[in-house]
Amino acid sequence: MKSQFSNVWNQRTTKRSGFTLVELLVVIAIIGVLVGLLLPAVQAAREAARRMQCQNNFKQFGIALHNHMAAFGSFPPGNVNYDENGNRFKTGGWQHGQNELGWHWLPMLFPYMEQPGVWELITRCEDSVTGHTSNPCDHCEYFAEFEHIGRDQLGAFVSCPSAPSVTSQFSDGSYGLEALAKGCNYAASWGSGDMLSWENDETSGAFGTYYVHQDVIIKDGIAGDRFQNRNGMGSEDFLDGMSNTMAMSEILNADGNGSESAKDIRGVWMSPAMGATIFSAYTNPNSREKDVLAACDETIPEDRLNPYLACLEERDTAEIWAAARSHHTGGVNVLMADSSVRFVTDSVDNLNVWRPMATAKNSELFEMP
Repeated sequence: MKSQFSNVWNQRTTKRSGFTLVELLVVIAIIGVLVGLLLPAVQAAREAARRMQCQNNFKQFGIALHNHMAAFGSFPPGNVNYDENGNRFKTGGWQHGQNELGWHWLPMLFPYMEQPGVWELITRCEDSVTGHTSNPCDHCEYFAEFEHIGRDQLGAFVSCPSAPSVTSQFSDGSYGLEALAKGCNYAASWGSGDMLSWENDETSGAFGTYYVHQDVIIKDGIAGDRFQNRNGMGSEDFLDGMSNTMAMSEILNADGNGSESAKDIRGVWMSPAMGATIFSAYTNPNSREKDVLAACDETIPEDRLNPYLACLEERDTAEIWAAARSHHTGGVNVLMADSSVRFVTDSVDNLNVWRPMATAKNSELFEMP
């Protein structure tokens, strides 16, 4: 009797439990569905964090702009041009005929962006200029004593974390500029038109060219002030109100290892060129219209989307513009002149909202997006 009971007990205790094939397939299918639901949510959360960091970068720029205004009474000028030949819309190098150019808005903010090292190199380079002809993109980049400033990227404070990193430098001898680093994703608003937007109150924006005869810059053959910090937009110049005027938005770089990609100036922080450190609201954010630039890679195909970076090159007229562009889904971040940050969709009304946002003196009435 005991032996029979033991045999039954042994049979029960040695019996193994497990999943059937059907149960296993069901579990795998459920896990697959959960992963499929989870990954987009994780990606969306990561993009939300990146967009928030991008907005925080804009906040830092807003603080820097207002600290500059507190120190000098105005925002920095978009760029300084004292060219006696009237090249007020051109931003190339001295071989291209642009000898008499000063600095632009971005380097002027370095003292307020915790960039003392770069600012020291800039001021040392400026102090070295003795003649009336100079171009920071050429002069400062060329000399080793200024550590070839302009060849290296600036870092995270000018880069949106959603934008891909870039490796190429801008180099185009026919445009007179060589070995300039890209990597800048933030640009100043040039208004709602082309490179001469600043000449007309209907199109002028928060930034523009301070164009002045060389005699104002050069005194008795000695180089004067090429920064002209006090000659940007003061708070009284924003007739539409600083809370209604866009100061900055995002741009994208055209990167690649080919010779044509190296000739695309978008994202070059050392240059005041359209698409480099300035943009126009002539076309919508992430527009499917081509950017028109003084230096671009025309081989980028028109059917390349997300981002759309097809462009045309135009060097003989001021009719050039670059759209605000980003890798954020559906729109771009913008910094208003009062230092507030907004997100504007790609489908924003161009004539009734986007262009009026970009102008400072046109008295348009519009509803903020």
